[in-house]
Amino acid sequence: MQLKGAPILELEKLQKIFGVTKALSGASLKIYPGEVIGLVGPNGAGKSTLMKIITGVLEPTDGRILVNGREVSKITQIETAELGIACAYQDLSLCTNLAVYENFALLTTDHKFWGKFGWRAKEKNQAKALLEKYFPDNGIDVNLPVSSLTLAQRQMVEICKNLIGEKIGILVLDEPTSALSINRANQLHKAVQEISNSGTAVIYISHKLEEIQKVSNRIVLLKNGANAGEFDPEVFTPTDLIQIMGGEVQIRASTLITGVPVTQNEVVSITDYSYGELRNINLTVGQGEIVGLSGLVGSGQTTLLKRIFASKSRRRSNIKVNGRISYVSGDRAREGVFSMWSIRDNITISSLRELTKYGLVNGIKTKEIGQKWFERLSFRAESIDSPITSLSGGNQQKALIARGLASGADLLLLNDPTAGVDVETKQEIYSLLQEAKQLGKAIILHSTEDAEMEICDRVYVMRDGEVVQEFKGDDVSVQNIVRAAFTEVDRTASRERIDHSIFSRIMNSRLTLPLSAMILIYGLNVAANSNVFSMMSIGLLLGTAVPLVFAALGQMFVITAGDIDMGNGYSIALANVLVAVVLSKSVFVGVVSLVILILAYVAMGALIHLRRLPAIVVTLGAQFIWLGVALLISPEPGGESPEWLNTIYNANITFIPMVAIFCLAAGIATWFIIYRWRYGIVLRGIGNSQDAVERAGWSYLVGKSINYAFAGLMVVFAGMAFTAVTSAADVNTSASFCMMSIATVIVGGCEMSGGVVEPFGVVAAGIAMSLIASLLIFIQVDSNYQIAVTGIIIISVLAGRRFTRGKMGLAA
Repeated sequence: MQLKGAPILELEKLQKIFGVTKALSGASLKIYPGEVIGLVGPNGAGKSTLMKIITGVLEPTDGRILVNGREVSKITQIETAELGIACAYQDLSLCTNLAVYENFALLTTDHKFWGKFGWRAKEKNQAKALLEKYFPDNGIDVNLPVSSLTLAQRQMVEICKNLIGEKIGILVLDEPTSALSINRANQLHKAVQEISNSGTAVIYISHKLEEIQKVSNRIVLLKNGANAGEFDPEVFTPTDLIQIMGGEVQIRASTLITGVPVTQNEVVSITDYSYGELRNINLTVGQGEIVGLSGLVGSGQTTLLKRIFASKSRRRSNIKVNGRISYVSGDRAREGVFSMWSIRDNITISSLRELTKYGLVNGIKTKEIGQKWFERLSFRAESIDSPITSLSGGNQQKALIARGLASGADLLLLNDPTAGVDVETKQEIYSLLQEAKQLGKAIILHSTEDAEMEICDRVYVMRDGEVVQEFKGDDVSVQNIVRAAFTEVDRTASRERIDHSIFSRIMNSRLTLPLSAMILIYGLNVAANSNVFSMMSIGLLLGTAVPLVFAALGQMFVITAGDIDMGNGYSIALANVLVAVVLSKSVFVGVVSLVILILAYVAMGALIHLRRLPAIVVTLGAQFIWLGVALLISPEPGGESPEWLNTIYNANITFIPMVAIFCLAAGIATWFIIYRWRYGIVLRGIGNSQDAVERAGWSYLVGKSINYAFAGLMVVFAGMAFTAVTSAADVNTSASFCMMSIATVIVGGCEMSGGVVEPFGVVAAGIAMSLIASLLIFIQVDSNYQIAVTGIIIISVLAGRRFTRGKMGLAA
């Protein structure tokens, strides 16, 4: 290809140093409009580091960057917008708790904060259109959360969401087909051609050299952080590139298999097994045998591997496994490495049974095993005690396979173990599998690369959750596997699942359990005391529930950000004191003091992020500040509830108690903030993936601070409601709100991991929790036992939630 015009981006002799590691040592790259650059190199060559500099994530240690001929020290958001840089990351910059279309909406630039009327429908249509344009018949429902998608579908979403916008000058695709089937990869290659023809420069990074040759206009090779040459894809073949990279000309891994005899001893036996998407699975694996699971991506291979792994914990099953099991995932970021641990600990974690005596880990043996594999696999790191994250992606994958082999397991389950690794590393992984086979291990290998199936003794091809064909020996070939993968499956039984879809959706809803608990506990109250059925009695009962409802909603906003507030009992106490002592005397001073409390919450959230402190530690420490300030203002119980507050709190609108309106309004308002306000996408996203939010151009700090601001506001409302209930200020009486609010948000359908919350469920759970106390009084349970009985009820409700969602998972 003849390159015309001036480059839009020039990188000259870039260096990037991390401590003693030199990730880049003089790498250069010129990017011209409308070209496709195939960027290749072994793991650890510096490709990812170079892309992070291009996208503005990193600043180079040395070198020159020229944007349209203008020199800059770092690519900032200004340059990113000017060049129209977009990147589909290998590790996927998606918030899995958000709906598919919401992940697209994170990247749209118009009316980001508020959104015009109808913006949600517009985003859904745009997401559908892009997915259908580049990946026809993808089967992705843009209304579903990303967590419900297969890895291949997530990769499609990651690619397409970066194609939003009118001006995309540079598109970076980092291992874009690592989880895609052949037909999906071909769709992507067609899209790359179309995008480049429109004038967009595409940087295509892949270890699949056949793809690089197919889509690229020129190939740039990196080795050891520096340029190792540029090549014409019409001249250089994948074999040539492998030789230049220093690897062996050995693409077909089947040459590694040397005819090791397979025994008749079955390690795995599966008979007529059905589960969720899996139907009528029959499969066997013997000692010293490598069995492949192939077929179109998303046909149930991963589910089958996970069910085999889970079979050891079930006494009765159609899956029989003789011996110990080890599972290795190709999705190392989510299911593989312990990112905070060392290389040694990541390798030996599955070997603790052999390394532990009397409950203590033998450090000497641990070091010996770790060192053995460290030397065996030639990791590029200072020592076995180096962080696992100091290794390249391919070397991290080798560490995971070493973990499985070191564990002494009889069965190795490998879920796409070579995804995103270079040819040389693949050969090392194949050698490890060969060694395991010679030792008599049974291996089940799932791979998204059909050619990789040729290392297997037998291959089961799956389609739509069923095994459609089995190949043995010489019949194991790419041609046979691809042909079988497209075999249609009769799915007449699928109607049964459709008939139950509405029931399943209701039972699986996060709102079902708290609503049911509220109705049930209220019914028990009515049964114990029929007077509770009157509207006046409902008002009295809800009057005591409102403080807990607001306390739990405040906790919900903190949990939305991925944190937990262990001090809101005393922050509510401080709000109670400020209302009863300060606000009752001076409205202006009282309002200012309550605003300061809200700002203190904002500062607390910012401190947690900026200093990278554990939220549980900061909020525990903050509770002593809240307590100390409250005691300074009111060392003894006292003060009074403002008359206007009592009037509002105890009022009725027609026949409806105001406290009931408070509960409903609180649920509607917080639901709107979280799920209807456009910025609510960011508020939820930060609790799931900081990288995804920041890569989309949002400030994580601002998002977390706003979550904490809403939490502080709910604390103020809780303090006001509590003052109206108690008619005075007492620092110690609100301490129980901390644990009760945590229990309430859990019962209310929230996930403590962050980003997944249910405001109406929290309101219903808060009312239910409050009704438990009145129920125990009506049935005359001794006050000494009330807390214990309350705990038992809460645990029973949570067990019901676990049971319900677990059962629904069987049909999912």
